Amino acid sequence: MIHDLRFDSGEGLNREGLIDRVLAGEVFVFRDALQHFGLFELIKKASLDGIRASLGEEAARRAEEEGFEHIHEWTDVADIPTLTDAVYDTVRPTALDVLQKFVSGAFPDAEILHYEETPNVRFHIPYDLAKPARASFEKFTKAHGEGKIAAHGPHRDSWLDCPSNGVNLWFAIGPVRHGNGLTIFQEDYDRDFKYKRSGDIADGEKLHKATTFDLDPGDVIVFHTDHMHGSELNRIDETRFVISYRMTFGKPHFPNLHYHTYTHAGLAASSLKAFATFPARMQASYLRSFPQRIAEKLSPPTGPDQPAREPEMLGVRDGDKIRVPLASVPVGAVRGVDERLCVARLSETECVALSRRCPHKGGDLSNGWVDGRNVVCAWHNLPFDADTGQSPCKSLRALKRIPCVIDGEDIFIPADAVEQVTTGPEPADANV
Repeated sequence: MIHDLRFDSGEGLNREGLIDRVLAGEVFVFRDALQHFGLFELIKKASLDGIRASLGEEAARRAEEEGFEHIHEWTDVADIPTLTDAVYDTVRPTALDVLQKFVSGAFPDAEILHYEETPNVRFHIPYDLAKPARASFEKFTKAHGEGKIAAHGPHRDSWLDCPSNGVNLWFAIGPVRHGNGLTIFQEDYDRDFKYKRSGDIADGEKLHKATTFDLDPGDVIVFHTDHMHGSELNRIDETRFVISYRMTFGKPHFPNLHYHTYTHAGLAASSLKAFATFPARMQASYLRSFPQRIAEKLSPPTGPDQPAREPEMLGVRDGDKIRVPLASVPVGAVRGVDERLCVARLSETECVALSRRCPHKGGDLSNGWVDGRNVVCAWHNLPFDADTGQSPCKSLRALKRIPCVIDGEDIFIPADAVEQVTTGPEPADANV
């Protein structure tokens, strides 16, 4: 369930028990929350200080006057990693103050708070502009993890190295719009999924339609870190600037790896701040992860992923056509025909066959859905026009489109056209 509220609206939000509701999967969008708690100007100033330190006074002036959403218009794409690093440096010292003020106001029954010491600074510029900077973006991602300056596929934070009892605070510092924002798969909260050792969802996992959000500066999304969530590939002409914070109420529980530094807020604000990281580290998960942390510094991580599910392949050769049972493709669904092709049911009487792999990252479109006249890749909520095969990202290849017909209880696709589609996943165009 998603709630869209304002703290000062008089709508009667009962903040007692809010923690349990978030950890049970409810998502809260709080409008103007940073302004309400007197935090927006503090975070904005720290962000501008980072821009000033990395790009100079004129860049900071333009960001303040024109808005963070216009950064890509006057910043060299190659400078985005440097800019982001600089904002990390200026925002990190404010984390304790920001979280104490926000949590004390939003969660009045909070007692013990642990927080990830370093907030996540997220500048996502339009994909078509970011693509040429592939090498520098890849280097930044290896150092900072997915989702900071590039889109992150569907995941749960605990699959890699975060607590399973965490809460995400997603702060919009600039405007966030449909087409460059956060995705939350609210219908998939309680489902089990296979995932890779990298922490990404495994190939072959079907998802329900994602929820996305329009946010103004100062709006905040609050959700459980184990919600299935990810990023939209930025397909609009605005930079998305967000800072997110992860925290736990009580000691963090790490079911997999334990890499991140979680700090006890009460100790950090006292004369015992030197010991503030000890409570989170004094548990078996930290000790188990220590040898692996050392090994991964010496060599790239290795090891098997969870076994992926068998890919869906519903097509059967029938003379010079491929036949797919109509009942297996409900209206609004996308299904796998063979390893090269998927079919989307646009309406009761219309369907289209498309090359199965997204040209961005090779995502399986048969795990996505139909939205109007678009077939959507679930990995980054990227729509492809069913009539042209083209996405809004003009630098990406169009999907191969094959007209097909519904005849009685079946969908028929020309077999000779299927053979012209490239076999297997298409290679990723860039790590952005």
